[in-house]
Amino acid sequence: MLNLVDGCLSPSKRWTIGLAPNPCLENDGNWNLAYPYLSVPAAKQGPESEPVSKFPRVKTWFREKAKSTKSFPLSVFFIVGNEFCERFSYYGMKAVLILFLTSQLKFSADNSTAIYHTFVMFCYFLPLVGAIIADSCLGKYGTILSLSIIYSVGNVIMAVSAITFGNGDAAPNIALAAIGLIVIAFGTGGIKPCVASFGGDQFKEDQVGMLQYFFSIFYFSINAGSTISTLVTPVLRNDVKCFGNDQCFPLAFGVPAILMIVSVIIFVVGTRFYIVKKPNKESALLFYHFVASIVVATYHRIKRGKDATCTFFLQHAKPNYEDSFLRDVKMVLRVLVMFLPLPIFWALFDQQGSRWTLQAVKMNGRLGSITITPDQMQALNPILILAFIPIFQFVVYPLFNKCHLLRRPLQRMVVGMGIAGLAFVVAGFVELKIEADADLLNTGQSKVVLTNTIENPITVISSDFNGTLDRLATYSFQPKQLVQYQFDFKLEGTEPRSCFFDLQSQNITEIVVTNASGLIECGSVTHVQDSKTSELSAIVRVFNVINNNSDIALMVVDSKNVSENLRFLDASDVFTVATGRTLPYSIIVNHNGSLIYNNGYLDEFGENGVYSLVIKNSSIVVAPVDKPNSVSLFLQVPMYIIITVAEVMFSINGLEFAYSQAPASMKAICQAAWLWTVAFGNLVVVIIAESKLFESQAIEFFFLCCCNWFCDRDFCCDDILL
Repeated sequence: MLNLVDGCLSPSKRWTIGLAPNPCLENDGNWNLAYPYLSVPAAKQGPESEPVSKFPRVKTWFREKAKSTKSFPLSVFFIVGNEFCERFSYYGMKAVLILFLTSQLKFSADNSTAIYHTFVMFCYFLPLVGAIIADSCLGKYGTILSLSIIYSVGNVIMAVSAITFGNGDAAPNIALAAIGLIVIAFGTGGIKPCVASFGGDQFKEDQVGMLQYFFSIFYFSINAGSTISTLVTPVLRNDVKCFGNDQCFPLAFGVPAILMIVSVIIFVVGTRFYIVKKPNKESALLFYHFVASIVVATYHRIKRGKDATCTFFLQHAKPNYEDSFLRDVKMVLRVLVMFLPLPIFWALFDQQGSRWTLQAVKMNGRLGSITITPDQMQALNPILILAFIPIFQFVVYPLFNKCHLLRRPLQRMVVGMGIAGLAFVVAGFVELKIEADADLLNTGQSKVVLTNTIENPITVISSDFNGTLDRLATYSFQPKQLVQYQFDFKLEGTEPRSCFFDLQSQNITEIVVTNASGLIECGSVTHVQDSKTSELSAIVRVFNVINNNSDIALMVVDSKNVSENLRFLDASDVFTVATGRTLPYSIIVNHNGSLIYNNGYLDEFGENGVYSLVIKNSSIVVAPVDKPNSVSLFLQVPMYIIITVAEVMFSINGLEFAYSQAPASMKAICQAAWLWTVAFGNLVVVIIAESKLFESQAIEFFFLCCCNWFCDRDFCCDDILL
């Protein structure tokens, strides 16, 4: 992602460690970390330089570093600490957001995706507002402090929204979550254009040599915060139980909230050390004049007609605006036209935190003794970014340069967009694999699971299945029609029993046949198949057929004899068993205080599987109802590798292109437009998710890939670029 920094776009989030072309400098061939204020060419070796050693660059680096750190401004360490905590807060909250929406607030996958991307969209629309506030009235310091406090309040609201209230009504939680997300978007978007540039303000003109080290530390703190939080908050969510839930979203949101509060405290403590510059009100008016000049030119063109003295359309705005300003606006408009295809890249890229995470929920994250949670997979991106940037900078691009390929930023951007489409091809095939292995029901299809808990075989007669169901056996099939379904069950020596059930589309109806009272009885429970959760657990439906009027105690323990669930059941109950561990389980049943069953060890509960557990006088029946996750989560690794390669080629070079094409007076406009391509990309995802165009997620992935390649083709074919 990117940070808005005064008149220069500074690389942000993860991919900025290392050397990159400075877009704020003229194209003089010098490569430095971007700094928005000063343009200092690389020092040239004089005639009286030291003798050349075998490792001149290494020695020079250590010598310069030793000199630069002697008088390093103390204030920047507070800014770096503030940024680390803020990035931890943002990415930690964002990592678990999609699973919070689906599993806690019970939104559908499509609605959760729309909410998630609406939040990200506003995070990238609002930096312009923060920049205007900073330049017009509060200044960078005041903007960072005030919006960080608001940001902290938003995080606290999110943590509270995850607490289950007394009556279990989700409406208060949904309202609080909506408020929290809006406040966080305003806070993180507002401070985005200020923090890095405020850090740059701390250096004097004779301290230019220290700037590259500051930005290296600054962007390392961004990477460290995002990577650590993306690994830690999913663990807090999944491994801790709180407020009666098997997942602890209050803690997963609470820790980022605490880090954001710490961020504010660190920033305030450093106040006495800061160099605070006055607001630049002219910059705040730049966006207004940019839009106004276009409006005025359009108005004059309509009112006065075509003017032969105007060589281009915007000159109709004269005499309200000078010709030099209008020419700069014209150049920016050309860049903005070039930006039109770019949002589709971000529409694909930002789905790592939504669609890809929801796909991971349906996969098996076990790897030997390790279990990876669905939301932890997102950490692959920042980790790979740190590895790929130096590889591309010092290996890949030099090799292509020797072959006279990919020498211009736009050429690399075109290739990056194309590679992003490949990631979604892989995602589509992974989704097809998941759908095939899960035996998913389509619209109009249903599944029936028959479980015989009787010690003797029974005869089953129905329109789709006729035969014998052995003792303590299970049989499943798909009925041909969704109607009120009739089963006739017959046990030798007894009268047949007719049972009727209403079958529903894409639901699994589990029918349990018992004879606890001496006569055949049948009961049913319906399971919605498309209800995979973010919990590493299995759903177990327990049926007590000993005596419906007596209580039993059921305990599921692992081999260390640690209780996993202890429930007092009447006739039946539903509970979950954690499957994110490799230890087998034992099921112990007590009836009226007496042990009636201890089956030894059982390892049949798979991640997100659904099972029925029928408790009888001296035995239990464990029957699978819906298959557990079977496709390995690590099939997503190629997706993350491909999308990260695309990000390295697209984002960094897009930054360079935006500033090489924009006039010096309009760089702020271009940086805002670049951020808005991210926002509009997320808007594309919102529209697709809410329109519900595709029944299959795989088809949606393939559709987005085709859209990406179509936009990439138009981008590639423009002769201005290549």
